[in-house]
Amino acid sequence: MNLLVIQAVLYILNRTTNYTAGGTFFEEVGEGDQVIVLCHGVGLDLTMWDKQVPALAPNFRVVRYDMLGHGHTAARPDVTAIGDFVVQLKELLDFLDIGKLTLAGLSMGGIIAQGFAIDAPERLEKLILMNTVYRRTDAELKGVRSRLKMTLDKGLEPIADLALDRWFDDAFRQANPDVVNRIRNRLISNDLTAYSTAYKIFVEADREIGAALKQVRCPTLVMTGELDTGSTPELAYRMAEDLRDAQVVILPGLRHLAPLEDPSQVNRVLLEFLGTDLVHS
Repeated sequence: MNLLVIQAVLYILNRTTNYTAGGTFFEEVGEGDQVIVLCHGVGLDLTMWDKQVPALAPNFRVVRYDMLGHGHTAARPDVTAIGDFVVQLKELLDFLDIGKLTLAGLSMGGIIAQGFAIDAPERLEKLILMNTVYRRTDAELKGVRSRLKMTLDKGLEPIADLALDRWFDDAFRQANPDVVNRIRNRLISNDLTAYSTAYKIFVEADREIGAALKQVRCPTLVMTGELDTGSTPELAYRMAEDLRDAQVVILPGLRHLAPLEDPSQVNRVLLEFLGTDLVHS
């Protein structure tokens, strides 16, 4: 039995799943002194981190959760801004009695992480921004605005198929049909209103976040795929320009869901940034 299989078995045996008093579904595993919290992207759920948790858990207390209106966490009718998702995250941390943490977010999760960095900078030990966006131009917003309109006009299935075309190349789709089908099923199983609300907040987030990263003082990893057409390498370097202590990693040949496309490479980068020698592939 190889090391990765052993890690996965131990993770399954030792994980804790639960709901906070506010209704947030979360999963917790590991007993390290350092805490890392993982925040997924819009339309997805905490399972997008399945390949990262077993690699992180031997050295960290790992918490992942479903954001509002996603997975097993119910939507709330009063959600209108990134700040509402930041409040949810703070409620989760308080429920688990977590003070300082490393926060990792992908795509919309990365925007939530930026919002948290504005709201509670003293709680951040490190920040990890994966395949996310920052200070987008009108040209960079054109695609997401179009996809929001498509969602409202045509529903979830067309937008899910469009997302898969952007997120995975033909070779990955042929080699990993189970992964692609699981992501598609996750996308089309969303509540249309909750998804549309979250996506609209994602589209409009730049006005709320502004130049937030200029306020961040902790070490920050900015990571994206070389071929990510939404969270481009250009955007990654734009983030780094506003950060005091930034490391940029552009993942060769990868697109938007790097943790699923090449988990070994992503895990190696994460563990190196987090300062552990236990690099698992």
